[in-house]
Amino acid sequence: MKSKTTFSMNRGSIAFFFGMLFCFTPLSGQNTQDTILAYFNLLEKVPQEKLYLHLDKPFYGAGEKIWFKGYLVNSVTHQDNTQSNFIITELVNRSDSIVERKKIRRDSLGFHNAFTLPPTLPAGDYYLRGYSNWMLNQEPEFFYSRNLKIGNSIDNTIVSNIEYQQEDESHYTARVRFTSNTQEAFGNTTIRYRTIENGKIKDKGKRKTDESGLISISLPDLKPIAARQIEVEFDDPQYIYKRTFYLPSFTKDFDVKFFPEGGALLTVAHQNIAFKAQGSDGFSTEIEGFLFDAKGDTLTAFRSEHDGMGVFTLNPIAGNSYYVIAKSSDGITKRFDLPAAEEKGIALSMTHYKKEIRYEIQKTEATQWPQKLFLIAHTRGKLAILQPVSADRTFGRMNDSLFNAGITHFMLIDQQGNALSERLVFVPDRNSHQWQILADKPTYGKREKVSLQISAKDDNGTPVEGSFSVSITDRRSIQPDSLADNILSNLLLTSDLKGYVENPGYYILQQDLRTLRTIDFLMMTHGWRRHHIQNVLTSPSLNLTNYMEKGQTISGRIKGFFGGNVKKGPICILAPKQNIVATTTTDEKGEFIVNTSFRDSTTFLVQARTKRGFAGVDIVIDAPQYPVASPKSPFHDGTSTSFMEDYLLNTRDQYYMEGGMRVYNLKEVVVTGSRKKASSESIYTGGINTYTIEGDRLEGFGAQTAFDAVSRLPGVSVTNGNEIHIRNNPEQPVIVIDDVVYEDDNDILTMIQTSDMSSLSLLRGADAAILGSRGSAGAIVITLKDGKDLPARPAQGIITCTPLGYSDSVEFYQPTYDTPEKKNDQRSDLRSTIYWNPSLQLDADGKATIEYYTPDSTAPEDITIEGVDKNGKICRTIQTINKK
Repeated sequence: MKSKTTFSMNRGSIAFFFGMLFCFTPLSGQNTQDTILAYFNLLEKVPQEKLYLHLDKPFYGAGEKIWFKGYLVNSVTHQDNTQSNFIITELVNRSDSIVERKKIRRDSLGFHNAFTLPPTLPAGDYYLRGYSNWMLNQEPEFFYSRNLKIGNSIDNTIVSNIEYQQEDESHYTARVRFTSNTQEAFGNTTIRYRTIENGKIKDKGKRKTDESGLISISLPDLKPIAARQIEVEFDDPQYIYKRTFYLPSFTKDFDVKFFPEGGALLTVAHQNIAFKAQGSDGFSTEIEGFLFDAKGDTLTAFRSEHDGMGVFTLNPIAGNSYYVIAKSSDGITKRFDLPAAEEKGIALSMTHYKKEIRYEIQKTEATQWPQKLFLIAHTRGKLAILQPVSADRTFGRMNDSLFNAGITHFMLIDQQGNALSERLVFVPDRNSHQWQILADKPTYGKREKVSLQISAKDDNGTPVEGSFSVSITDRRSIQPDSLADNILSNLLLTSDLKGYVENPGYYILQQDLRTLRTIDFLMMTHGWRRHHIQNVLTSPSLNLTNYMEKGQTISGRIKGFFGGNVKKGPICILAPKQNIVATTTTDEKGEFIVNTSFRDSTTFLVQARTKRGFAGVDIVIDAPQYPVASPKSPFHDGTSTSFMEDYLLNTRDQYYMEGGMRVYNLKEVVVTGSRKKASSESIYTGGINTYTIEGDRLEGFGAQTAFDAVSRLPGVSVTNGNEIHIRNNPEQPVIVIDDVVYEDDNDILTMIQTSDMSSLSLLRGADAAILGSRGSAGAIVITLKDGKDLPARPAQGIITCTPLGYSDSVEFYQPTYDTPEKKNDQRSDLRSTIYWNPSLQLDADGKATIEYYTPDSTAPEDITIEGVDKNGKICRTIQTINKK
């Protein structure tokens, strides 16, 4: 297989799309409207992708599986016709470290799989992130992201709780108590602690618990708004225990931002000013207050109406300034200045009442009416309105049925193609499909068979076709959250906005006047959108550096003895256990690419030679460049899972009944004749700017090699195949393995298996200075386990690599109680997810039947169906099955 042919299969679409860009040639003599039409026509032909994950439930416990179905759709039409055949899903902890990364391959059921949560996974906040390779051309803010609360009632031999005591106005003391799961105190136990702020260690030390198992840690003068945490760890010969507490903000401070309608505050007759109030924790706060001019005269009173958002009207006067005095719900009063009013400009204002959208165009006295002015409206890049606007008619109205459901972007464009004013309007989906779920019985008892007849029709009565998934959960354990993000709120709303949207499900629940008003606040305060259009008379700015991943590839380059390119060098790639053999030759740049399909954890042997058969070459395998992890939504303070206590107890019992192993926090005693290290720490680690993972955290990192693990550390990026950079430092860090320094030798990391590592540390700043000038770009420090040595290097011209392959699909287990013996089994059935089907198959009449057995709970069962029909219509329904 020739490399260039393989290359075109995966990446040829980029060249095709760039060719389309060159075809976009704005001509000075061409009609402006025709050029605008061509602009949006190109946006439709080069669509972005959106990804949404349907999960089986909203929260989880250690030992469970996170079942998910991925919907990768065309961002313009929402149809399931994208060319990408792979998606990446990641489970990330609150410190932005990847817990597990999975590549999912599209099969006959779509994209579906599950994350298995280990029983040792620390309880706390996590987030699930998903994207395709083509989506890497977008900003990470448009990836799928969802916060998850995960509890742990299995790994509970040692329990710790934290509380905070205020010493004075700005100083607090953290009090951490350690007990057993039987409430027996761990007294007289040495605890190591670290206080971290924005990734930097502010304080560290040791404390010994008192008789009640309590230690006190004085918190330094922390910044009001910062990511702060306390790490505590047993320094004990018998027990292993480590936990991270994320600190609250310790302040009730708030901020208010103002958003003049149309973009800028102008000296016009009247202008709406939207505002959004946000607390130091990142969540909304309600406010009320007054608007004043420069003389201190009161102009109007205002108050927030929903999630800290509201609007007031102002008649800005040239030369005057304005400010507000706002009071939060916590009783704090602050002053905020409005932006200065501009004396030149044009503003677009809009109202959306029931089904009618009205617009008005205002200009300042000092502004001349443009030679040409157009009102443009598009929904997700699909042009809906293009009409000239004249000075004698500066207002109008239209029915919102002209637009597809979702966010419509209105713009005023002048003859040069510049956007003079912009406004977002949300159009709800008023023609939802009708879903009917009929049970074969009115009520059900324990372990009874349920048969459900499901049918779906559109508003014209036509049977629905498409891709759908079903989750059925037990109401006793899982309470549906109507305010959380779902497929409707995600694909129609949050996936097209860059900022965080609080309680997105609220905006989809109803279509009454209040909801329409509050969602208009959202449109005015969240101006960051997917399509940022600066000038419609120039070609769209499309950053197409990543290809649509239709198939898997292994690529790299071959360097000769003196670093030159090896041209037409033969390459052989082998994976004997998987019966994979592939050959190719390098091109003029010494680069190669091989198309092959492989599962995760597949290790390849790569052999290269020069054209004349010389083995003295360097092989560099291209490493995927995964984007740095960052949550889209803030986390609530603390890691409390008290609302999940009953759920977690059931999760623990179900885990043990299914054969799960118990977890003990006892250190393993090993007798060996091999060399013994004093600890897992290197002589170079332990400083305040050192980030370390070890033990269970390292084993649960989901990485095969040290190189994989390093690439998942927070702040680390990999470029050009194997170049490692910390915090975008142009230089590469030095590698230290068992206190031996390796410079310019990143390949050595691919030789070390994560299972052989005791600890992995990332050194920055002053901590890396101990290595002298070699540590100027930071350091990566690895300590191997007792008895483990650095593997021997392979022969010249041969390397091994373990790229991320696709994960095998997993099937949801459903018990059957079709015999008296099974029905009378004494083992409890405590399932919280009763039924999960990633692919509900509707027949030609839009009907399907599903069957399952109920668990031991007598609580009602909630059925959630989500999906997209063949025309891009987004579907969601929730219905309830009653029990006895």
